[in-house]
Amino acid sequence: MSAKEHLNVFKEMIDREKVYAKALTELSRKIEHPVLQSIFVGIANDSLKHSQLYEALVKLLTSPQPVLSQEELELISKEVDKHIETEALMVKLVGELLKEVEDPRLKLVLSAIYSDEVEHHKVLVSVRDNLAKREAVTEEDIWDAIWRDSPWHGTPGG
Repeated sequence: MSAKEHLNVFKEMIDREKVYAKALTELSRKIEHPVLQSIFVGIANDSLKHSQLYEALVKLLTSPQPVLSQEELELISKEVDKHIETEALMVKLVGELLKEVEDPRLKLVLSAIYSDEVEHHKVLVSVRDNLAKREAVTEEDIWDAIWRDSPWHGTPGG
């Protein structure tokens, strides 16, 4: 599939995810069961998240992306590290609850939460280790780009 075809698929998926999210949200409002309401709203929120991710993919394919500054990288790194710790704790706590509970209704909901927490943890670790660092430009990178191969190495005109 070409980039243009990917772009068309992404645009189509944006609309599909939004329609799906709206339908599930409306369904959750028509029922009284709190657990089912929460599940439907949660899936609807995931669909909205997916639509936003598809929108980001469209932007990635159609426009230049801003480069992260060193300050932004540090902010992201600090916050992501905090959230990685939080997600790790949540994975541990929910995992322990899953071992304890016997009610299949509780297990169903806790399993869904556990899967989300594990996935969130993996995504945050990946962002920290790959994406954010790769997209950042440090002051050192800028000076290297300007002067590393310069015949003048900082002297006016050689």
